[in-house]
Amino acid sequence: MTAPKEKDGWSVVPLSKKQCEAFVLLKHYSHRASIFWAGLGLVIRGRVEGVCVYGQPSPPLQRHAFLGRDFKFYELTRLVVQTKETNAASFLVGRSLRMLPEPCAVVSYADTEYGHAGIVYQATNWLYTGAVLSHDHLYLVDGKRTHPMTLRDRGITDPKRWAARSGIETVSPKEKHRYFFLLGNRRDRKRMRHLLKYEVFDSYPKLPKRMYDAGPEIEMAVGPIQLGIEGMK
Repeated sequence: MTAPKEKDGWSVVPLSKKQCEAFVLLKHYSHRASIFWAGLGLVIRGRVEGVCVYGQPSPPLQRHAFLGRDFKFYELTRLVVQTKETNAASFLVGRSLRMLPEPCAVVSYADTEYGHAGIVYQATNWLYTGAVLSHDHLYLVDGKRTHPMTLRDRGITDPKRWAARSGIETVSPKEKHRYFFLLGNRRDRKRMRHLLKYEVFDSYPKLPKRMYDAGPEIEMAVGPIQLGIEGMK
């Protein structure tokens, strides 16, 4: 990965779960928190302008993505940036990756449901392994395509049965583009690439760049950090 260029007044620092969720719940298109292992914030001139959250991949992916995996494996689960500064998202992603323990692998997804192709992952040289479906159904609730996990957050433990009883229409989900990033020295990366069980495509998917973040700006100054990235390894 090409190192992100230094920018005056820009930095990436560890944030608490509470700080990250304040951004995610208000400004990320999912409006849902995610499994949290570590959170990093983009700070520009003393103000938090974006966050990315790392968590665990799904159990099936942990089991099947790599052959005989003996290194750590994370998922970049949430990414949201509110500043309109050029290259802010790629700066945040690039810097945050450099703060993870090595060797490790990271997976992330770009949801075509929201018109995303993964431009930030392409800009930071991730491996593209194609488009996948992460679940069977979405549910048309009040005219909105709703994820089953959103329904579970509302206390509906069996969305499929609830939908059938309630006359809720199920619709097919759209694909998500899946990307991997491998961290370590050259030998580590070569070995992890060899163990990766998915085909890596030479070309990236292309879609027009689209900004989904339409929420109000969050005023968040950098406060005391309770736990640094080193404490979460």
